Amino acid sequence: MKHSIRNIRVPALAGMSLGLLLMAVSANAATQSTPFVPAADDVVLAEVNPASGREAEFRGEQRDALSHPHDLSIALKFARAAIRQGSEESDPRYFGYAQSALSAWWASSNPPAEARLLRATILQWQHQFSASRRDLDALIAADGAGVNQAHLIRATVELVQGEPAAARHDCVTLIDHVETLIAATCIASVNALTGDPAAVARALSFAIDGARGASPAAQVWARTELAEIYARQGDALRAQSAFEAALEGTRQSGVRDPYLLAAYADFLLDQGQARKVVDLLAGLSRIDNLLLRLALAESMLASKGEAGLRASAQRHSDELERRFAETRERGDGVHQREEAIYLLKLRGESGRALDVARDNWQKQRELIDARVLLEAAAAAGRPDAAREVAEWLRANGVHDRRLEASVKSAGLA
Repeated sequence: MKHSIRNIRVPALAGMSLGLLLMAVSANAATQSTPFVPAADDVVLAEVNPASGREAEFRGEQRDALSHPHDLSIALKFARAAIRQGSEESDPRYFGYAQSALSAWWASSNPPAEARLLRATILQWQHQFSASRRDLDALIAADGAGVNQAHLIRATVELVQGEPAAARHDCVTLIDHVETLIAATCIASVNALTGDPAAVARALSFAIDGARGASPAAQVWARTELAEIYARQGDALRAQSAFEAALEGTRQSGVRDPYLLAAYADFLLDQGQARKVVDLLAGLSRIDNLLLRLALAESMLASKGEAGLRASAQRHSDELERRFAETRERGDGVHQREEAIYLLKLRGESGRALDVARDNWQKQRELIDARVLLEAAAAAGRPDAAREVAEWLRANGVHDRRLEASVKSAGLA
């Protein structure tokens, strides 16, 4: 998810209240080319929590969708539920379920508008950005059902691909058509990159204070964005306060936000608060990008003498290696950012990290992608390999103190 604009459901499609932006996954991510065969009957394949009432309801909707594959209303209801569940759990299976529910319309050149919107959403999460944009462009040109959500998702895609000017246009279009705080946060996410971040932070803070009646999803997103703006400007106290406020919002709503958790963990790691990261991410190791942050925190603490965490850090590092190997085997490149961080910071393989980071940069151009590439290039002793980042920062007028310092130290300014 990964992305600075999350897919927050706007009133035009109120059937799903929240879609959290998280790591992109392929629809067939649960498959492997070679089936795993356990060596003995007592080998534990997975630990599954007892089905909750919500899970039982989801399974009922799934059976209904399977029984009525050509009923659009049933397919849409289940696909929304699957996307919501997958986003909260960062579980690739659910996106596959959503795509399967839409199979009767998936290959259509002119599907119903709501099916097209969900298809665009799934494609975005798969990092099939060009295909997603084609659907979004069609929805926006038609100016019918789902147009506001289409503008929001297209802004997401444009920011991910390093096109802030295009994203600003879509964000501004949302004014007077969606919750005020959603439009304000969308605009702030762009202006904080290319304008005066301090002024943007003041404006967004004012918007948050004036939107007490905004939806929980909008408030969490706005506070997360505010926290990241403060962090990029080196205002650690305000950043931590905003992160904590956003986290409290998720506790009150009962909806987990993996993007927020990863962003907060990154901030805490930068601040040297590794112990807090371990506590924050306890029990969430099934989510790949959170497992990465947990392993980084444990490794940091182990290096400072907490021997009790050394074995856990190694176990989690080995698990990450296994998961990344599986994604490579599938030809799935959506975890390249995380893999580059893993190679650089846990394996110390700066050359491989640089190769992966450069490949990732061709697909994703968010600030974290720029930072990973700059750090990998510096570690590999090849700062010029990150020249594209410096050129992108200058061409788009992007402001980030950390990146600017890295560019300067690399002699790329």
